[in-house]
Amino acid sequence: MGGKTVPFLEWNDNFLTGIKEIDQQHKKMFNMVNALYEAVRLKVDKKLLINSINTLKNYFETHFKFEEEILERYGYPEIEKHKEEHEGFERSFKELIDQEEINFSEVLKHLKNWWVSHLLVHDKKYGNFLAGKINSQ
Repeated sequence: MGGKTVPFLEWNDNFLTGIKEIDQQHKKMFNMVNALYEAVRLKVDKKLLINSINTLKNYFETHFKFEEEILERYGYPEIEKHKEEHEGFERSFKELIDQEEINFSEVLKHLKNWWVSHLLVHDKKYGNFLAGKINSQ
C-alpha cells in the first residue's frame, strides 16, 4: 500500500481559536507530539525520548502561561476554571513522566486525549469570547 503516514495528531480547522499566535502555538504542539510519536514508533534511544518529553513539557508550561496572560488581560470570566484545567494536565503529565520506567504509549495516549478535548471544548470557548477583542486591535 505505501503512501503517506497519517500523523498521530491531525490538525484541522476545528482546533482553531481564532487567535493567531495561540493557534500557531497549538499547531507547534501538535507537531511536537507527532515527532515524539514517530520517535517512539521508530524505537529511538530512551534518552532522546526523555529529552523530547522534557522539551514538550517546557513548551506546554510556556504556552499555558502565555494563554493565561491573554485570558487575564481581556477579563475572560472562566479564567480560574481554565487555569485549573492546565494545572490538572501538568499534574497528570508529571505523574506519567516521573515514573521509573516511562510508558511512552501511555504518555502519547494521555497527550492525545487531553489535547483534543481541551482544544475543542475549553480553548474553543475562550476563542469565542476573545474573537472580536484581540483581532480588532
